[in-house]
Amino acid sequence: MITATVIGGALPAAVAAPAEPAPPVQREIIPGSELMTSREREAYRQRMRGARTPEERERLRAEHVKAMEERGRMRGLQVIDHSRGRNKGGP
Repeated sequence: MITATVIGGALPAAVAAPAEPAPPVQREIIPGSELMTSREREAYRQRMRGARTPEERERLRAEHVKAMEERGRMRGLQVIDHSRGRNKGGP
């Protein structure tokens, strides 16, 4: 006869079926993130999540890229726009 010892509590009455795997999260590399504080990066993410349409997201992103280009120019740095596959701004 085989017996099992349960350590740490009783066995659950039913085991839940495995949930569907979550779709992979597509994360954008934020243009100019190296020039931003962690709070600024989180605020950018919040604005992007709050955008209702792809057009609104693109407008917000374009405004952000322009602001980061200016910030980079002020610091003598170049902002790289990874999603476009090219450099933005700089001398």
